[in-house]
Amino acid sequence: MFKISGDIRSGTKEVEIPIDNFRGGSNTLLDEARIAPNEATTATNLIQVQDGLWQPRWGTQVYGADHGTTIDGAKEYVKSDGTTELITVAGGKVYKSSNGGSLTELTGATFTAGTQCYFTQMGGYDSSGTAKSYLYIANGTDALARYDGTSLTTYTTLAAPANLTASRVASGLSSGIYTYYAEVTALNEVGETVGSTEASITVNKERSTWVAATDKGISWSWDAVASAVRYQLYVSDTSGYETLLTSTTEINYTDDGSVDINPYIEPPLSNTTNAPKFKSMCVSGNRIWGTNDPNNLYTVYFSGSGRFIGAFSDFFGGGWINLEKGGREMPVSVIHYQTGTGTGVLTVLCKTPEGRGAIWQISLISLTVGDTTFSVPSATKVVGSFGTESMLGVVQTTNDILFPNRRGMFSLGTEKNYYGVLRTNELTVRVRPYWTSLIGSKISDIASYFYDAKVFISVPTNSTGNTRTIIYDTERLNWTVDWSIAGKQWLEYTDTSGVNHLLYIPLTGNKLIEMSDSFQGDLGAAFTTDYTSGRLPLQKLWKDFIKVNKVFIKLGNPTGSISFEVSGTGKNAPFSTLATASITATTSDTGMGWDPMGSINMGTTAGVPTTYSDSSSPYYVKIRKKLRDIQFRVTTTGYDSDYILQGFIISGNALKLGAPASWKLN
Repeated sequence: MFKISGDIRSGTKEVEIPIDNFRGGSNTLLDEARIAPNEATTATNLIQVQDGLWQPRWGTQVYGADHGTTIDGAKEYVKSDGTTELITVAGGKVYKSSNGGSLTELTGATFTAGTQCYFTQMGGYDSSGTAKSYLYIANGTDALARYDGTSLTTYTTLAAPANLTASRVASGLSSGIYTYYAEVTALNEVGETVGSTEASITVNKERSTWVAATDKGISWSWDAVASAVRYQLYVSDTSGYETLLTSTTEINYTDDGSVDINPYIEPPLSNTTNAPKFKSMCVSGNRIWGTNDPNNLYTVYFSGSGRFIGAFSDFFGGGWINLEKGGREMPVSVIHYQTGTGTGVLTVLCKTPEGRGAIWQISLISLTVGDTTFSVPSATKVVGSFGTESMLGVVQTTNDILFPNRRGMFSLGTEKNYYGVLRTNELTVRVRPYWTSLIGSKISDIASYFYDAKVFISVPTNSTGNTRTIIYDTERLNWTVDWSIAGKQWLEYTDTSGVNHLLYIPLTGNKLIEMSDSFQGDLGAAFTTDYTSGRLPLQKLWKDFIKVNKVFIKLGNPTGSISFEVSGTGKNAPFSTLATASITATTSDTGMGWDPMGSINMGTTAGVPTTYSDSSSPYYVKIRKKLRDIQFRVTTTGYDSDYILQGFIISGNALKLGAPASWKLN
């Protein structure tokens, strides 16, 4: 495991064993006696910096005002002039604030308190055709709301048209053996109602044989619906199988057989005139996509594009698709990604009861029937894929999508050396025991965020929800397990002066929390840190011993009080603590001008002392024991304790000893 230079046959050769590589991160998969010197068995409240060195993690502070109740969601909103606002939902109310200042309530929409809210921003147009920047807010329970920088609005739900009736046009068709059925729907600016009560009528000729001039056709009429902008009429020769005939602004329509029936568009399964009640949202292909509708578990919705962004009726270019309706896979999250060939496409992550799930990708093609052009979705499942049950756990990195399920954290990306192939890989092999110990019923609550080339993943370690945070480092490809803080949602907010804030919403509490490497402690209180190495064998063969004289530790910029502990297994002693020491860093103040030197005042202004510590501070402890393995532990408990762990050196003499008598089996 270690390289020892020199001839050790004499049994007294001096050896120096350096350990200064920690890029392996955390390893909970293997026993402490099996992990490599560059890995840690424990890395509590630590983060890796520079070239993979351990340091106490960032601190936290409250950000912004007290909401008076638990926060159910937050998102940065970029206004049309480029300035930003922070939008939060708490206690069913929506608020805006800037730069961590006071809250201003936005009226016009409310949400069920205690229900997680989800957000996406996309430009659109209001009813007058004016371009707007909209922030959409959904929670799967209440009506979809949107904020345009001034007002917060929802859509008024329309009822399906009533009193649909049919009559044969005079001097045209007569009663006969052919029955035609119809339903009619009403549309507003965002969606469409379900079909009306079905109406029917008999005629003496099949529709395909009608001659418009002489047969005249069937007149369909219905009651007007307040606030409706259009109506869509669906007809069929079979009850319950109506498809689209026409769209009209009138409350009647005469079908004379001259218009082709569109077999691809059926009456909606749910009323979308206040928009579908989905949860997960994203923008892909200049459209808004949504899924995880509690009333339509298999449905993925899409809006129109251009002028009709945010409108989900097929008349506006929107629509929906069911993914294997009635099957085991239910859509959870939508995200814009790519196919194996690099083409941007809507990607849907699904869940299954045992936790594996699946991934689908949906593309749109345009078809024209008569003079009507509409979008038809086509769905393809990614072969061998895994999915997720956590909407807020899905995160996009520089190249891949990462997402959690009960079996681990997975990535979706292209396969090296295989053009056009997407694959899902598990990333949590090294920390699998930790992951599998998470609370299965709370996996859906996992919240992730990609920041500083790291994925912060808040996970549930008990039944209350997310209680700890682990980190996947996309540069070093390792894990840090774990932190004593957690959020139910992560986000970034850039204030009006351009300062970026990494925020999370705590499981309990009425305020947002900011995390930064410039903060000490958690909300003004100290947190503990713990680095513990594996039990490292000191010779190539684990049966051999070294007389360890000293153990050196080098810390960068140490401050506060730092505890150092060395443990090991002796020749005739069990594994135990060998030495402990408290490192109290020496700091200095420097500066001139705040204190007169005798009668001479050095400068005209008050100076500010600068506190500094050494960027390379070595220390050692004496051991003087014959050991076959060794373990290091570095801990802190103080508010101002900090360090960068730069390495260890084990100094001693190689020994050629016989095996201890206690090893012998009778």
